[in-house]
Amino acid sequence: MKTKITSLLLAAAMTAGLLAGCGSATSSSGSTAETGDTVFQTPETSGTKVEGGNINIAITADPQDINPLYVVDQTSFDVMQALYSPFFEIVHGEMYYGNGLCENVTSNDDATEFTLTLKDGLMWDDGEPITADDVVFTMQVLVDENQNVPYSSYGFIDGQPVQAEKVDDRTVKLILPESSAGFLGGLSQVYCIPKHIYEGVENIGDSDLNNNPVGCGPFKFDEYKSGEYIRVVKNDKWFNDVNLDSITFRIIKDANSANAALASGDLDARLISADEYQTVSRYSNVNIYAYNSGRVNAMFLNQSTPALQDVRVRQAIAYGLNKQELCNFAFLSEEYADPAYSILTPDTLYYTEPDNVMDNDPEKATELLTEAGQQNLTLRLMYVSTDKTEESQAIYIQSTLANIGINIELVPTDEATFKNKTKDPTCTDYDLVLSYYTLGEEPSLYADMITSDSRSNMSHVKDTDLDALWTEGNSTADETKRAEIYAQIQNTINDNMYIYPIAYSNGFYAVSKNFGGFDECLLKTIYYDYSKIYSVQ
Repeated sequence: MKTKITSLLLAAAMTAGLLAGCGSATSSSGSTAETGDTVFQTPETSGTKVEGGNINIAITADPQDINPLYVVDQTSFDVMQALYSPFFEIVHGEMYYGNGLCENVTSNDDATEFTLTLKDGLMWDDGEPITADDVVFTMQVLVDENQNVPYSSYGFIDGQPVQAEKVDDRTVKLILPESSAGFLGGLSQVYCIPKHIYEGVENIGDSDLNNNPVGCGPFKFDEYKSGEYIRVVKNDKWFNDVNLDSITFRIIKDANSANAALASGDLDARLISADEYQTVSRYSNVNIYAYNSGRVNAMFLNQSTPALQDVRVRQAIAYGLNKQELCNFAFLSEEYADPAYSILTPDTLYYTEPDNVMDNDPEKATELLTEAGQQNLTLRLMYVSTDKTEESQAIYIQSTLANIGINIELVPTDEATFKNKTKDPTCTDYDLVLSYYTLGEEPSLYADMITSDSRSNMSHVKDTDLDALWTEGNSTADETKRAEIYAQIQNTINDNMYIYPIAYSNGFYAVSKNFGGFDECLLKTIYYDYSKIYSVQ
């Protein structure tokens, strides 16, 4: 059941409530799903729904950490969502409690206090009750500087921590130092951890306890074999029905091998890229679900590289590329992706195309390079070696920038090494890096991509004025003022070309016809509710 955000929330909370709206849901009756400007046919699910069964879902690497407060990569997040439930989600601009721990969230008049009420009878998968003590503990860990939680910014408002107070066993009051328009958006991405497991642990992120997680999601941990699979089994203590007996997340790094397994029936489901769509669509045993991924594909320009510290060089790179041509080359068709000109997605609050769009002007690019004193510049472009779309982007960028005298050395990298290097703020092993991110509709969350010392600042940008704008945007309740701030943020990033947005790409999930429920499972972007998947006979 979707419930509108309570009327007690004033402008600040209402604005925050527009985070992470759901992409167009698919339908088992064969309706269409709008993804950007493209409309795809949603596959029909035929056969009789049956209880039980196991589904084999491909992931591309071993997860780094499936403790929900420390998940920073897509693979870990995909697995974690089977094991943990969020407090709530925000879908189509409405509070969505269906797969969350909260029964409701209310606010005081000025939106400086939020009261979370848990559903009745919640249990961790080891049988211990989930109570307000767990919520308070989670919020305390979130803001504990000694715990180094990557999501700690979601627990701070203008540098001051949010206070959590237990009201009773099912109720927690969160007290903000001041009103924050983005607070609910951040809180929707915080997952509760069990106090009885982690209390007293000095370094939770590195604890061996994370290797045998105790969760609160539709499935519970069963077995993990590095490089092979992670198996989770039905959690009978979850508060909603779960259709499947188990999910096996199979670790298959090579896309060709994964597709061969999908075609043979040895694999049941996997995310596919645009360049795989035509191939996989010919498999008679597979349906493809298309949805608005909310993903931004981008190139990050490393400010640790001396040449890239000159804004003219960064701008020259943008002018030297043809974004529409790059999208067509990398994604094969305009149906699969739209050119991106902002770091925000078009469905993000306060999205606006920046005033200065730098694109397809080789003469301007050459002029800027000459002004900067750069000739025969060589830059290293890193990307994940198994990502065919990124490989295509890299090849196009290499070929096109050669026309303005920039030599691009391609650095294809295995996924684990790529993650380690891009997480290291001192890494100088790349000058440019191709990646993507998915952050939903609340604009304050995009600060994580480009704030000094943030965990995902792959461009290694240090811009205190930009940092201040992000802080102001998050704490401003007035919608008109907030829109002005985020327009300024988008223009600042574009003018400085800290990040080169490439495309807003659609998502494609290939699924064996032996399974249904993916229309309800794919809430949006990176958010899945695995309890909805079922076997078909």
